[in-house]
Amino acid sequence: MILFAKKNTPFLLYCFFLVVIFFYVVVKLHGKATLPVHEWTMSDWLVNYEDGGFKRRGVTGTSFFAVQDLFGIQLPFQVFTIQIIFYTLIFFSYFKLVIVKKIDWNILVLLCSPLCFMYFPINLSYSGKREIVLFALSAYFAFGKMTVLKERIFLVLFCAGLFIHEMFYFFLPFFIAIHFFKTGEKKYTFWMLFLVLSTIIMGIMLFFGKEINCGKSVEIIRKRGVAFGTNNIFIYNFWEGIELIKKEITSYSLFVLELVIEVSMFLYYVFLFYRNKFYTLLKFIIASFIWVMPLYFLGIDWYRWNHIYSMLLLIVVITILPNNESRDKVSFNRNVFIKKLLVINILFFVFFFIHMQYDARGLSLQNVMEYYFLKLYS
Repeated sequence: MILFAKKNTPFLLYCFFLVVIFFYVVVKLHGKATLPVHEWTMSDWLVNYEDGGFKRRGVTGTSFFAVQDLFGIQLPFQVFTIQIIFYTLIFFSYFKLVIVKKIDWNILVLLCSPLCFMYFPINLSYSGKREIVLFALSAYFAFGKMTVLKERIFLVLFCAGLFIHEMFYFFLPFFIAIHFFKTGEKKYTFWMLFLVLSTIIMGIMLFFGKEINCGKSVEIIRKRGVAFGTNNIFIYNFWEGIELIKKEITSYSLFVLELVIEVSMFLYYVFLFYRNKFYTLLKFIIASFIWVMPLYFLGIDWYRWNHIYSMLLLIVVITILPNNESRDKVSFNRNVFIKKLLVINILFFVFFFIHMQYDARGLSLQNVMEYYFLKLYS
């Protein structure tokens, strides 16, 4: 049991703030689940094998269909339930990861940075997608003692996760980094096995998997009680996405800038307080950028890739922190609180919020202003 002393009142308020964020996310996700017309998030979960056979991402939709057939549970409620389960795991496990370390207010500020936990309330329109499974898996891998059994369980779970979403593969280096910083060992046999198994599964999906939409997905899902609007994964066209990036190059350039800002804050923190790990972390970041880069060409959700990158980088940095030997209470180290880091995060939050509203309102600043003008005076 974690004990909180009176001097930890600010930390208790911080925990309360996280709880507020969690319940805000729950309420909003429930609202999305009850909409008469659904879009990206719901369609992402409902890719299935029923339309065309084996394909990437199809395992979730097929599983939801089976539950609906057996128990009559509506698809949106099933998706909402899975989202809440994994968000609960994320908030709980990330919090546990933090309190088993000697922490400071700087890492707590970074945890609530715009591309980490504050992303959840900022971009709820696209939150709740399959990356929540990846976050929970990474927290599991980083928590507790690293054993051979845990490595084997992780390999099974990660390989299974690739059938949930192939983008897991592009964040593979983060798990190697977590393993290295956690154990201090270069276990090449485990890393190579991890890489080879994952690559084989990716190859199977690439060469034997059908298209996400083989022509009947929307109709099959409509008959199961879910209607989609004009924005859903089944009508997405890759080349139209490329043209969108070209057309909105300014907005997409800002996504690059936002990731650079987020990563720079983590690097600055490690450089100041854990300099002996800085250059290793820097090398990892360069390598991981190279590994994840193809994802930015394959998908237009750059804000989403930034969010995943930042959430996993957060776990890597937490892994670097010294352990809290006193497991019955929160342990703060003597690192100086960097006030300008807080200021940068607040300004970054405002900037990112406006940018996401711009993206959500049809890539138009005028639409953003009109939307909030109506909100203000309605």
